[in-house]
Amino acid sequence: MAERAHLETGLAFLLTAGLLYLTQRALHRNLQLALHRLARDPDAALVLYWALLFPGVLLHELSHWIAALLLGIRRYRFVFWPRRMGGRIRLGAVQLEEGDPFRMSLIGAAPLLTGIGVIALMGGAEPSTPSSGLALWASAAQALQGLLQREGGGALLYLLFAVGNAMWPSPSDRAAWPAVGIAGGALLGLLLLAGPRSLLPALAGVAVHLLSRLTPLFALLLAVDLPVLILLLALNWLLSR
Repeated sequence: MAERAHLETGLAFLLTAGLLYLTQRALHRNLQLALHRLARDPDAALVLYWALLFPGVLLHELSHWIAALLLGIRRYRFVFWPRRMGGRIRLGAVQLEEGDPFRMSLIGAAPLLTGIGVIALMGGAEPSTPSSGLALWASAAQALQGLLQREGGGALLYLLFAVGNAMWPSPSDRAAWPAVGIAGGALLGLLLLAGPRSLLPALAGVAVHLLSRLTPLFALLLAVDLPVLILLLALNWLLSR
């Protein structure tokens, strides 16, 4: 039974994370398109896009800045204004000196960790999470209902939207991850080969517990983003007529 519950939890996480990824990609694309059509000026549309995500962008860049400070990496410049770089949009940046891959990977992951923490606090730090599977989505529904019933629920939903759509690491943030991942994977493999037999079940239990906490948070973001995406699709359809 435990193995089945672990499998269901893993599949629920993959399904939720995959749907959230596809939804947010479509949301950002349609949001930029709608703003471009409404503003009729690329620069104005870019500023509006940045302004809508401002709380999340602020948290993202501050997370980089504070992580660099704590890890002893020199910070050269705090860029807090949007600009286009080739075919990509940069909403902000913290320019850092080069450090070792481990510290740079932590700095790159800081916005994601901070964003997840903020979302957990807004949605309830310890929801009554069911044990496994798609039933984990019930915790997201419970958290969403709780947000709507709280005073200032609309503002909290906006903050959830802004943070959840700006917390993901950029390609430059992820630059050091492959090296650290390879080294960490090799070390984990050695530990599993040389360590006690109880190590693998213990690690599996920790991983499943982590996924059971992340799945409701990602499902909560999905519940907030999906209606926005539907509205944007309808708006773009009307604007294209």
